[in-house]
Amino acid sequence: MTTRRRLFQAALALGMLVGSYFVLSSVLNMFLFHPWNEDAPEMLRIGERVRYTTDDGVHLVSWWVPARGARRRTLVYFHGNAATASDMWFWADELADRGTDVLLAEYRGYGQSEGTPSARGIERDAAAAIRYLLDERHVPPSELVVHGQSLGGAAAIAALAGPASNVAGGVIESTFTSLHDMARVIVGLPLTRLLPDAYALDSAARAPSIHVPIFHLHGDHDEVIPFELGQRLGALIPHERFLRVVGGTHMIGDPAAHAEILAFIERTVP
Repeated sequence: MTTRRRLFQAALALGMLVGSYFVLSSVLNMFLFHPWNEDAPEMLRIGERVRYTTDDGVHLVSWWVPARGARRRTLVYFHGNAATASDMWFWADELADRGTDVLLAEYRGYGQSEGTPSARGIERDAAAAIRYLLDERHVPPSELVVHGQSLGGAAAIAALAGPASNVAGGVIESTFTSLHDMARVIVGLPLTRLLPDAYALDSAARAPSIHVPIFHLHGDHDEVIPFELGQRLGALIPHERFLRVVGGTHMIGDPAAHAEILAFIERTVP
């Protein structure tokens, strides 16, 4: 084989590898992120926009909903991948009536926030939301609850294992163990191991380092993230109460489970 032919084959292999990388990156981002830029109009009635900056310089715009009457606690909520923070206005509205200040935290590329969504970016965005509450709002950690659903559950776990490690507690709904496990669910192979960004949002790796009370729930009819991944994640969280929601789908939608979430929040920070 001539040197020229070897060089050609090496260049072809490199090109295929680079092409595969970009294809896999695109597939990962298409699965993970479905950003919306329109805010729910109801938010203007109950809350106000707040702004803060991540440690890599991205300006985020989230929503602050103050408690009505005597304030008892603060909750930060991280939403799923196909919504905006403002879509959870009804949850913030209910909590505000029960004495809870609420930060509906937004991600880069969603709502009015700058930037483009990425797995590592979501981790930075979650950390920035916690710093905003602790450093700018001066919320005592003992009065803060972290709540996340689906993609937001992974963001919440990243926060609870990092800057929110000493808060009062957390609520985790319908989330996954890792992006690698989700890739196996979707395509049958952990192809994301070729992508550096896919090593972010590794909840299974972080879960053992969470040492605050956690209420973790997952529907056993979840059509997006298999219930088994939720079970596996739950076994890794030290101070966790796991609730299997019988018949629950990805959004759960079970009144009894909703009541238990409220009870956990109000028991954790009376």
